[in-house]
Amino acid sequence: MNNTSCFGVMFIITLLSFSPYLSAEWVQATGKASVTDGQYEFARKQARDDALQQAAIQIGAVIEGYQEVKNGQLTRDDVSVTTFAKANKVVIVDETVDDGLLTLVIKADMVRVDNKQCSPDKANGYKKEIALLGFSMQEPQQANIGSLHDADRMLPGYLTAQLNRLNNLVVHESSQYTLYDELANAPSTESSQRTLTKAAHYARQMGVQFVVSGIVRDLSVVDPDAFGSSYLASTDRFLSTADINRHFDVEVYVHDGFSGSIVFQKNYQLTDSWDADPNDQTGFASPGFWKTKYGESVKGLLKGVARDVNDTLRCQPFMTRITRAEGKTLHFASGASAGVRPGDQLAVYRTYRFYNSDLLAGTELTNAKAALTVSQVHPSFGTGTISVDASRLNIQIDDLLIAW
Repeated sequence: MNNTSCFGVMFIITLLSFSPYLSAEWVQATGKASVTDGQYEFARKQARDDALQQAAIQIGAVIEGYQEVKNGQLTRDDVSVTTFAKANKVVIVDETVDDGLLTLVIKADMVRVDNKQCSPDKANGYKKEIALLGFSMQEPQQANIGSLHDADRMLPGYLTAQLNRLNNLVVHESSQYTLYDELANAPSTESSQRTLTKAAHYARQMGVQFVVSGIVRDLSVVDPDAFGSSYLASTDRFLSTADINRHFDVEVYVHDGFSGSIVFQKNYQLTDSWDADPNDQTGFASPGFWKTKYGESVKGLLKGVARDVNDTLRCQPFMTRITRAEGKTLHFASGASAGVRPGDQLAVYRTYRFYNSDLLAGTELTNAKAALTVSQVHPSFGTGTISVDASRLNIQIDDLLIAW
């Protein structure tokens, strides 16, 4: 490989609702700011602005960027965020100052404005294949009330059902696997192979293009004493004078399965009443869970997560691995279930692994300037032909076929 090679990639990630009409939606968001030299009002304004930006991103944003690699090194990495929402009304829900940090929780009536959508025929409308892994729990003991310890498996199970209803992705639930060993620094924790995550390993193992994972950061109740067994606690709950609110804080990540890079990352938070009996072993995503006010709010939030993931991946290029090369015939790891049909044409790309000065692995793509014409498809794999022998282009297993 030429040492003077330069590889630039422009990427656009779209986080939008695809309704063509302007619409309003109440969303909850949290903003934070430091209180410096007693300037409380200034910090409050900064926290409010931060919360409004978070609310706007929830409604719709486009993240655009350009990355440039020279000699295996990332020499440029520019990112910009443009939101497509404004606030009609803002209500302060909660405001606290702890150790010089002001936290402001708002509910805002947000309106989408002039959404720029990705083209409906982007990537020829192929369904990208994703693996939905188990969600790690940062503080497992917080699940004791209500016995929500099964959130690690039930949460991705519910997301899988929601994504399947949207019918734009091929979803493989693999909640028996988790991606992170050290949760505090996720998703940037290194694997034992010195790659940033194990996402690429799981993607190759499952034959998918993207890996969806997450961490449940907080399931705590606001006042643990409110759920005690004492006569006073029981009386307070009966009289509705106890604070029975509970937090739900989950962080969701989508990794590109070929490079392991993050293509989507977002934190979702809410607080609502956990009005189940404290002695009930409710379980996460059970019928009893959904009957609580807390469960209702979590259901709405997770439906929003599914929409965000779906909309983000809808605008990504379609990629599939080459699994075998025989003369002018290439075998690849996608088929009819992903929307591939005989006669379709896919561009052939060579993949190169490189290591930076810290020995962290990266992936470069080089256009082989060849097009594959699909000849046969099966549910999960297919074959096609190119105009020259694969050996002349040095096409190998794990090179890619791409539809932009």
